[in-house]
Amino acid sequence: MAKKRAQSKRGGRKRSRGPDYSLQTLKIVCGLCVLALLVIGAGFLAELLLDQPRVPAKAAKAAVEPKQRYRVPPVAAPAKKPVYEVFPQSSPPAQAVARPSLPERLPQIPGERPPLVAIIIDDIGYDRHIAAQLMELNVPLTFSMLPNAPFSRQILPQARAKGLEIMLHLPMEPNEYPEIDPGAGALFAHMAPDALIAQLNANLDLFSGVKGVNNHMGSRVSASSEQMRQIFSILKKRGLFYIDSRTAANTVAESSARLLQLPFAERDIFLDHKEDAAFIRNQLTLLIKRAQAQGFAVAIGHPYPATVQVLQEFLPQLKTKVSLVQASTVVEQSMLAQANAAHAAR
Repeated sequence: MAKKRAQSKRGGRKRSRGPDYSLQTLKIVCGLCVLALLVIGAGFLAELLLDQPRVPAKAAKAAVEPKQRYRVPPVAAPAKKPVYEVFPQSSPPAQAVARPSLPERLPQIPGERPPLVAIIIDDIGYDRHIAAQLMELNVPLTFSMLPNAPFSRQILPQARAKGLEIMLHLPMEPNEYPEIDPGAGALFAHMAPDALIAQLNANLDLFSGVKGVNNHMGSRVSASSEQMRQIFSILKKRGLFYIDSRTAANTVAESSARLLQLPFAERDIFLDHKEDAAFIRNQLTLLIKRAQAQGFAVAIGHPYPATVQVLQEFLPQLKTKVSLVQASTVVEQSMLAQANAAHAAR
């Protein structure tokens, strides 16, 4: 009985099956196929992307967001030499020599002090090499410096060390604007009084020790009595003088200065509105005659190579005829002449 039971028990036990290798193999093969397809697909995708032009990340972002909040400022272009002056076509400076506001003087009495001449070099700040050549002349020139010019602050201490007087060459709107731009720091006819005065003060604060001001261009502004009085009120407070470059015949600078009792003078001769050596020599001869006629004269030149060359050659002759002084000295002489003329007219 026990034997049958044991046999029955052995007969009822199921035969155990081994691991199903065929199923595992199939799964592995399928996985490899899927992986291979993924690799092939990635290769095709990479080849497609490589054939397209590559766009930098910043450019791509700019394409998506064209209006960026912050922009990198462009690299500043090298400073170009500006238009140094605009001369009136109807009244060329070579013809506008006489100054009817002042009486003619008799020829110099022997032994009397030679007539005074101030030579102002405008537009200083854009050519440091010519500025250095002018300083090497070792005569009391006056440098009139443009605001915000690239080399103004470099030239300033060198000019002072040479004993040169410093003026602000104040840019003002010409009649030819906007075809001709007076440059950085300019005063415009459309400016409200507060804006005009703020810009003027900012220009004056650029240079320490400035003695006076003359206009750069400015034919439109210098014809406005209201704006000239606004300008002169600031100069009066600062104890500065003004020299009218007379770039237009309708300037009201003289009457405005007289009203505010501002130290004032006018340009007598432009030396180099033609960049020609023979012309500049002739202008220097006219300068001597003008100085001998009224006792003093103001000449304005510009930082041109021809101007430097002619001054180097002509200075010995000039010194025998006139006394070269700073602009402020001629302003004082001009004010004295005006006072004498007013007294004589009474």
